[in-house]
Amino acid sequence: MPATGCPVITSLEEAQRALCDEYCAAENYKILLKNAGVNGDGSSDAERGKSEIIIGNIGLRFGEDACSESTSEPEVGFWLDEQFQGRGYASEALAEVLRHAQEDLHCPAVWGCHYEGNEKSARVLERAGFVRVRVNPRGDTRLGYTLPEVEMKREF
Repeated sequence: MPATGCPVITSLEEAQRALCDEYCAAENYKILLKNAGVNGDGSSDAERGKSEIIIGNIGLRFGEDACSESTSEPEVGFWLDEQFQGRGYASEALAEVLRHAQEDLHCPAVWGCHYEGNEKSARVLERAGFVRVRVNPRGDTRLGYTLPEVEMKREF
């Protein structure tokens, strides 16, 4: 079961649809690894003619779909390719998005959620200063079932 609550992508068509549906929204950003060296498939970036690769995504979601229930307090969501987890990339991206939310967007707080049992995401949020507010037993998911979702908040 994916820890993020997103369906596993199994075809190019599904990937293209997911990119258009999810990752083209405002306040949504790619997490890039610059001067990456060797890719997960063993090829080098020089062979592919590029010096950076996409290793994840992070974004702020405003409105009724966010767990904050306040239009001025967005929810941050992120994912990172498994082979790049545990190296601080999610924490670095989250720090920049939080800076942007506070300084540029003037948000009083940002919310972050993770499914119970997703300790990696919990640690990233806790290290960034998020504190646990509540557990939503009906946490949203697009996989056809629900999982309890821990809702956390970082105030500025």
